[in-house]
Amino acid sequence: MNFVTDLVDWITRVGQGQVWLLALGIFVARIADQSFATLRTISIFRGFKVLAALFGFMEVFIWINVIAQVIRNLDDWYLGVVYAVGFAAGNFVGMWIESRLAIGHQMVRVISKREANLADELWKLNYAVVEMDGRTVAGEMDILFVAEKRRNVPKLLRQIHEIDHEAFLTVEDVKQVGLRQRDPSVVWGEKMIGDVGKWVTHPLKKRTKEKG
Repeated sequence: MNFVTDLVDWITRVGQGQVWLLALGIFVARIADQSFATLRTISIFRGFKVLAALFGFMEVFIWINVIAQVIRNLDDWYLGVVYAVGFAAGNFVGMWIESRLAIGHQMVRVISKREANLADELWKLNYAVVEMDGRTVAGEMDILFVAEKRRNVPKLLRQIHEIDHEAFLTVEDVKQVGLRQRDPSVVWGEKMIGDVGKWVTHPLKKRTKEKG
């Protein structure tokens, strides 16, 4: 009898649209929080501390509200299925968003035939290239290292293959480029602090110079 009552209640709520709205809300929210989780993990790996903290806050805030709805409606088993499907879709969406943002740098390593003069051609295209001598069973080779922003790497790879279509390439992510690691999420704050420091110290330097 209880089963029949529950079934009638479920059919009634479906007819009123309550079930579908709740399921849709859980699905969308789960995609959002898992997307933030994926972005947080990638930000941690790349050393972007502020971005990782921001993504983590959004992830947990959404997750708490979503899981509360699922626990509150444990009798509706299909909400658990929707929750799991949203989790899977969120991983895909998060990786897609990260690939579109293309945060950070990558190191491109190239092995090219010496007669291709690949390094000279890339220098002409304003790429920062380090060239080394190498040797394989095929003979003398040039080994090139190019550190480039991720969003520019696809273009770089196309240009390399246009110059030397037989070039061997490897690409890997790098956490640090230059003498110090720069977190793009705090660059604005550093600039603001620097400007305030100049504004405060400039009058003092001027008075010291006048006294001297």
